[in-house]
Amino acid sequence: MQKLSQIYSKKIKLAIATLGCKTNFYDSASIIQGFEDVELVDFKDDADIYIINSCTVTNRTDYKSRNLIRKALAKKELNPDVKVVVTGCFAQRSRDDIARMGDIDFIIDNQAKLDIAEIISGKEYDFCDIMEADSFAFKPVRNMLDHTRAFQKIQDGCDFYCKYCAVPYARGHSRSAKFEDVVTQAQIFVDQGFREIVLGGVNLGLYHDGDKGLGEVVAAMSEIDGLDLIRISSIEPQLLSEELLHNLVKYPKLCPHFHIPLQSGNDTILNLMGRHYDTALVRKLVDEILRLIPHAAIGFDVICGFPGESEEHFEDTYNFLESLPISYLHVFAYSPRKGTPAASMQQQVSNQEKSRRSSILTALSEQKKKTYVDHLYALNPILRGVIENIDNDQSDSLSDHYLRVKIDASLPRGAVFELPASECHFVL
Repeated sequence: MQKLSQIYSKKIKLAIATLGCKTNFYDSASIIQGFEDVELVDFKDDADIYIINSCTVTNRTDYKSRNLIRKALAKKELNPDVKVVVTGCFAQRSRDDIARMGDIDFIIDNQAKLDIAEIISGKEYDFCDIMEADSFAFKPVRNMLDHTRAFQKIQDGCDFYCKYCAVPYARGHSRSAKFEDVVTQAQIFVDQGFREIVLGGVNLGLYHDGDKGLGEVVAAMSEIDGLDLIRISSIEPQLLSEELLHNLVKYPKLCPHFHIPLQSGNDTILNLMGRHYDTALVRKLVDEILRLIPHAAIGFDVICGFPGESEEHFEDTYNFLESLPISYLHVFAYSPRKGTPAASMQQQVSNQEKSRRSSILTALSEQKKKTYVDHLYALNPILRGVIENIDNDQSDSLSDHYLRVKIDASLPRGAVFELPASECHFVL
């Protein structure tokens, strides 16, 4: 197998486009690290290799993935030596469709995506059925491109098969990183200067390695000198058990921010979706989080217009959300995904109605965010965060309470600030 430096007579220009979740961004960082001495260029610029790390969570992300592939193929038409590589969830689910788009050099499955540099160099490769993947693909990552926070994937795949979701078919069964690899990777990030790590996965709450779970991961990372903040990405409500919650909040480095994929505030719709909890569990969870951390940020994912969602069901969701002291919503219109049970369900909701309901919940989210800011001013907790930008003697950061803030100080990019809420300017 040749090295790329032997194949190309010049320094390789590499362009990579990443769509979707934080796990994909971590994967892209690992993919790039597999290349030796390359020049990273913008995807719109001329490059020797174009990589599309795709997403398929909605019809919109499928469209974006196809659009990026077409842009790369247009570059290849001008220069036949250009290599076009497509990987990620859209590639996993729609390999044949992608192959028909044009002269694509490699379509790489999700399990092998970290080996892209080696595959381009000549390593033997066969596209893998992701449902047969039984191990967590891991290669240490040293940087996160231009990010000031490190995203660390510790889990992949999902075994829940919610009726609307294509992700399990694109990511395979749940697989977890080895505990020692998790700690090693976290230490590498800290050694590279990262002071906040965001723990992520396709279904993070399923993480386990023997008797080690998410609580043990946070405990071990809390012992790393130089790591100031540990943030947990989305976690299923039934997996954020009372025992796990009580374990997590013991660690001061943990960000007081919990993002929960609720999806609906109506039990009938939750059941139709194939979710594994009811609204009573969620209400109890919110109450317990705020009992332990009164100033915690709690956000929900919500899907509008799932098949069979009547106006009454939607009103139940609205009233449920309005009644809870949450901080924000991430609102999505239901998007039919081929091969999922929900795509063939009766009583599909019109796009116009989905859009209307999404607008209503988006307005509620803005209201919740403003109320939460008032709540923080009243309680005046200490906010922390990694500085991302500096502008006119103000520093900008996404705080540990998941609100973007500006502070009246010129701190270096990557530094950590600590200030009471009353001294922060919230960006709404």
